[in-house]
Amino acid sequence: MGYNFKKVENRKIIIESPRLQGLKIKFLRRYIQLMEEDVTFVYLDETWVYQHGVPVRRWVHESDRRGMPAKIVMNEGRRFTILHAGGKFGFLENCLLFLDSNNDSRDYHKTMNGQLFRQWVETQLIPSVNFINGKVVIIMDNAPYHSVLAEQLPRLSWIKSKLKFWLAQKKIPFGDNLTKKQLWDIIKPLLPSTRKYEIDELLSKSNIEVLRLPPYHCHYNAIEMVWGFCKPYYNKHILKQSSKKSEIKHLWIEAMSKYKPEMWTSSVIHCENIIKDDWQRMMGNTSVKDIPPVIISLGESDSESDLSSDESDSISDIMQDGVLANRTLNVSMDPETSMNETQGNIGEGQQLCVDDVEMCEWMNAENDIETIIVEVIDD
Repeated sequence: MGYNFKKVENRKIIIESPRLQGLKIKFLRRYIQLMEEDVTFVYLDETWVYQHGVPVRRWVHESDRRGMPAKIVMNEGRRFTILHAGGKFGFLENCLLFLDSNNDSRDYHKTMNGQLFRQWVETQLIPSVNFINGKVVIIMDNAPYHSVLAEQLPRLSWIKSKLKFWLAQKKIPFGDNLTKKQLWDIIKPLLPSTRKYEIDELLSKSNIEVLRLPPYHCHYNAIEMVWGFCKPYYNKHILKQSSKKSEIKHLWIEAMSKYKPEMWTSSVIHCENIIKDDWQRMMGNTSVKDIPPVIISLGESDSESDLSSDESDSISDIMQDGVLANRTLNVSMDPETSMNETQGNIGEGQQLCVDDVEMCEWMNAENDIETIIVEVIDD
């Protein structure tokens, strides 16, 4: 997953692999470069909600048993997968995808696939982004359905006949009696230094750039904080509603409407401050202009799963020595919205989101669990 445990003075700490460090520097360098240009960042991501609200399963840090609810809803009902995008301007119009997860998997990622995501990009994302003036940069993670390759590249794990077929398609001569190792020696120098993704090429036709998050760094994505606000609102109010799909979707749209553009702006600024802090921590006072582009070679063991951003599968490793951390997020609340209408009657200094939030949605820059604290700002 990009992290390894190392023994340092009898303490276990998590060390980023050189490959993950390279991907992180590459992202930070490009993002900071783009911040200095006149571009509009659009953040996209998937999340989920349950038909009956708060699910039975949720993330609870072992040091904070107070996070356990007194009463647990025993029937989650159907799960709905949500895909949306937005930026400092708020949510993009006509970009909501609300899917009924018609499978028994507890992993909402299994509801989405490359074909569905591409269709959403073509029919909803691109038409909406076209209304934005100037250059647009899409920020998203490297989930498999975001990262379908434009061309399937050979791998060392391929069987010999498959390697031969690829060489034949490329009209590259090879001997019939060559071993698999000899075939790979022919193929390896022909492989590109970077992957080309289907979605990137599709968006580039509309002059839209894609910037992928480094694996396990979803805290750079501002929309994670948006989910952290909308989901508790939904969970609180769903018990008062019918469980029909149309009404569930209507309530989710209502939850999103409470997250105003000024709150989006606060979330983006918060994430950009983390990005700048991480660059400073890793590179000191070195300007991004003085750092050459980082090239991550495609190694023999590379796979889509190696770079998967589905952190929940390995979160126990990340959190083995995790410490609950706090970070204050200044959010300008809608003056027309009563504080009693938001999750938990939020007031100054109270928790905004610790329930039913994807672990990816509340990890801080040090990969510790994060509770987001709200400081109410009167407009």
